Amino acid sequence: MMNKRLLNNVLYGALLFSLGTGVVSCKDYDDDIEGLNNRITTVESDMERFKEKIEAALNANLTVQSWYPSEDQSQYTIVLSNGDELYVQASNKATPFYQFKIEDGTWRYSSDKGAGWNKVLESGTEKEIPGTEKDQLYYDKSNGYIYIQKTESLVQTSITVNKETPILAENKENKTLSIYIYGENYILPIQGGGFSGISSILFQKQFVFEEDEYLEAASYTNTKGEVVTAHTATAKFKILPKDIDLSEATFACADIHELKLTRAAAPQLLVEALNNGKLDENGILTVELTPQDMPAEYYGAVLEITLDKTTTSSNYFVVKPTSYNASEGQFAYRETREFYQSSESLKFISTESLDLSKAIGWGFGESGEVKFVDELGFGDLTVKVEYELVDNPNNTFAVTEKGILTATGANKTGKLKVTYIVAEEEFSKEILVYSQDESTAKSGIELSGATEMLSDIETLYQGTKVIEVSNSQTSLESLGVTTSKAWKLGAKQPDETWKVIEMTTSLSDISKERSLANGEVCLYYDATDKKSYLLVGPQTKNIENANLFAMNEEATDKENFDHNGKQIGVYVGNVKASYVIESPTKKPELEVMIYAKGGIDKKPEELPKGDLYYGKHFAIPGVYDTENGYYFKDIDFRSLYNFKPADAEFVFTMNEDDQNQYVKEKWGGSFAWHAENGTLTVKNDNELYKYNLLNKKPSELGGDKDKVGIQFSWKFNAGEGEVQSDGKERWFIKDPTFNPGDNITYLNYDKNPNATGVISTGYSIKVKDLTNGAHSQLKELVAGEEYDLGKAFGNIAFWRNGCAWDVYGGPNKLTGAKLPALVKYSDELGRLAITDYCKTYFGKRRAELKLNTEGDCGSYFTVTDPDNFKIKVTAPKDGGNVQFKVVFNTDYSTQNIIFFVEN
Repeated sequence: MMNKRLLNNVLYGALLFSLGTGVVSCKDYDDDIEGLNNRITTVESDMERFKEKIEAALNANLTVQSWYPSEDQSQYTIVLSNGDELYVQASNKATPFYQFKIEDGTWRYSSDKGAGWNKVLESGTEKEIPGTEKDQLYYDKSNGYIYIQKTESLVQTSITVNKETPILAENKENKTLSIYIYGENYILPIQGGGFSGISSILFQKQFVFEEDEYLEAASYTNTKGEVVTAHTATAKFKILPKDIDLSEATFACADIHELKLTRAAAPQLLVEALNNGKLDENGILTVELTPQDMPAEYYGAVLEITLDKTTTSSNYFVVKPTSYNASEGQFAYRETREFYQSSESLKFISTESLDLSKAIGWGFGESGEVKFVDELGFGDLTVKVEYELVDNPNNTFAVTEKGILTATGANKTGKLKVTYIVAEEEFSKEILVYSQDESTAKSGIELSGATEMLSDIETLYQGTKVIEVSNSQTSLESLGVTTSKAWKLGAKQPDETWKVIEMTTSLSDISKERSLANGEVCLYYDATDKKSYLLVGPQTKNIENANLFAMNEEATDKENFDHNGKQIGVYVGNVKASYVIESPTKKPELEVMIYAKGGIDKKPEELPKGDLYYGKHFAIPGVYDTENGYYFKDIDFRSLYNFKPADAEFVFTMNEDDQNQYVKEKWGGSFAWHAENGTLTVKNDNELYKYNLLNKKPSELGGDKDKVGIQFSWKFNAGEGEVQSDGKERWFIKDPTFNPGDNITYLNYDKNPNATGVISTGYSIKVKDLTNGAHSQLKELVAGEEYDLGKAFGNIAFWRNGCAWDVYGGPNKLTGAKLPALVKYSDELGRLAITDYCKTYFGKRRAELKLNTEGDCGSYFTVTDPDNFKIKVTAPKDGGNVQFKVVFNTDYSTQNIIFFVEN
């Protein structure tokens, strides 16, 4: 959700003013304009009073008798028909007024009190701009230019002014004087004119939600994607004069988002005036706005009212078309509108109660700006909330149907499930609750900020975590602490005794840089930066939702601090620390399907039972980036496993003697194992799949049958006993353009393992495609004829879409139908070509594509230009098909793509 300040910065285009006509009323407004001759200063602090006076004049149907500037041009005096004077003042004396008028059918302007008038020219063309009584002027704060809105288009003038510049414009055709000042426009009739229209349309700002100044037109969509309910945006406008009859008017909205306005431009904002356009007693018009085809987040708009063929526009306002999707709902705190964190607790005093409906809710938006479901304005959206205790030790907690939570004991923790049932769909969250003792809550100062950080204490096997804690109202310095100091921490037990966290490290030796011993936790104040810190030593555990008080020197009671004449304690609130160990397991997303050569087109049941070379196995992925392409450099074996804590001792062993013959041949060269840090580097001068021995059929492996892939062992120690792998673990090297793979198309004649087992169809070329329809049979070809086989690929949909390889783990995590093509037909080249994607990630060193014959094809055709796929007929073939081969070379593989030219 966008905040108010950002919203104003983004939506900078603003309506300047409108030139229109209106009706004359005979109503007596003498009471409204009493004292109108009081001097009015129109700096922003006095705008409300200025608005009151000018609105009273318009509602009284007063006209302008004359107007003139002061000598220093910092002020204009407007003399009204009753003799009263209205003063319009610039923000400072250095700010000039600008005057505009229509004369001889074109726009003119003056910046020197009317002494000289200049033609208003169009920016870029420098042409004069014709003027009519229907024209409107706009001012764009973002670039300082004035625009003139014509009926059919928006014309940018060559005039720039400061945003604080007051502007007056006289339209001699309809005899009106318009005043633009601080974003609002007022049209005053000139004495003797036939004024019969709207003097001003002023959008009434509504703080629809907190500080956001926008109107929201919203819909609610359930998790199935179905729109359950919707509501329009309701806008209010003050119309001057307030007794004007709009029953015959028409209403429309013009979108001026990015100041690109055309009358027929989409998107649209449909307008319906309520009560047939009748104004209320205060002259307020209410309209409903319905967005149509508005994909952007916010839209700036003006309301246009056409009366007696004259259109008048309002000042600028913002509409936000919003779709609330149930799948994006979040639980958040009501008070702060921050997302609820699973590591945090809802705290309340044990002798009091907590109204959960006011503490936590379900809604939408960014953290800190969540808008709860009951605030969305959907009157017909059914919302029901249920509360259930799911963890309630010793029956400490109780909750009513209305969400009133109580406790029978202090310093207890439990768990509550909150369920929102919205449009018959359930959304639940388990919430931690904590009952504080009254003395802690009312007689202690809490230093907060540690709760969320402590949730990842499980990662701390060695070292010390430093977490800043603070209180927004006070600091330890204000409590009399002037030097750096550390305190032991303790928690009050149910029997009123204190349980203190033991410390072997001397408090006098502690600083932010000092490492604590296992399980130690203390509070530290740094007098240099005047901040407080919770220091947590390695492997800290068994602290469950405790209020940890700073203890005295003897560690027998909490430390007392003077605060507002009272003795209080200082504590770090609601602390939970659990040291979690999780033994290593292979990351499931690294498991891929592996095929052996010769087995890709067979069903599982057709392969030998228990055959190692078919099925899912784990593969080590490389790294993708645009600078190096796809590469293996210092691949950390720790990244292949899920484990906790993250800094535990995790040692890998890979022995040369355990590897297959091909890996041994490259050991220490192209295949480099770094035993000191457990990383692997594989240079891009070999075909990756060979390291897996997948270039051989199972029957050809001999003694290497049990050494397919690479093998290594590991040991893991997190401080509570060492665990190790169950013997040597088998991993494959991930070759994204060959094997292992799960998305490459199978085209190879010898069934090399480069696919999912699905044999592609529709990629062969017909004789008619090769000969542009001149022949349909191979036997019809004449020896010596030359053909452009490259262009023939352009007739085949398969090749136009491209041959897509598996890029598992690629830069966009592409899978399934989203896989990029590595080889596809190029209209520019008139043949197959390697794509830019392939060159970026797989062809930094080598990217070649050449045509060759295959099998007996050489008896019938000769390849005359292998790079451009040109061939010559050697002899016609009577029946059957011929096979050609495309040799595809990239950094890590050489592949033969086999295809037919068939009758």
